[in-house]
Amino acid sequence: MESVPCLNCNTFFIPRNKCQAFCSDPDCQRARKALWQKKKLATDSGYKEEQRLAQKKWLLNNPDYSKKYRERNPEKVKRNRSLQRIRNLKKRQTMVISEASKNVGIAKMDARESSKDSLSGEYWLIPVIAKMDPVKIFIASIPGGYP
Repeated sequence: MESVPCLNCNTFFIPRNKCQAFCSDPDCQRARKALWQKKKLATDSGYKEEQRLAQKKWLLNNPDYSKKYRERNPEKVKRNRSLQRIRNLKKRQTMVISEASKNVGIAKMDARESSKDSLSGEYWLIPVIAKMDPVKIFIASIPGGYP
């Protein structure tokens, strides 16, 4: 089988079967399970209700957990508060930008000049910012150029 990139860490690995999309690294397996659970919660109302009841039961059995956690981890409380301030600022800025962008037209153009360099070959497009699957593409140059 051909090497494919892991959907979590983007490192190439040889899958055991054609459906395997995550490598065997424990962090990647945790990400796979989290993704499965997110999809399951979105599509299976019975599973979602069971999870909600289990969480409610746990909370009833551990009512002071959050308070004790914050007492045990003051550095994490401080970090979270500072990060929350940053998130609040970003949210306010995004709201201002989105209001401004309604009035200003934004165009996205390809700035690449045509060149004599050949881009022919096989490439993997691996997303860095957006969460999406890597895509394998084939590029072939057209002899004599394209008018």
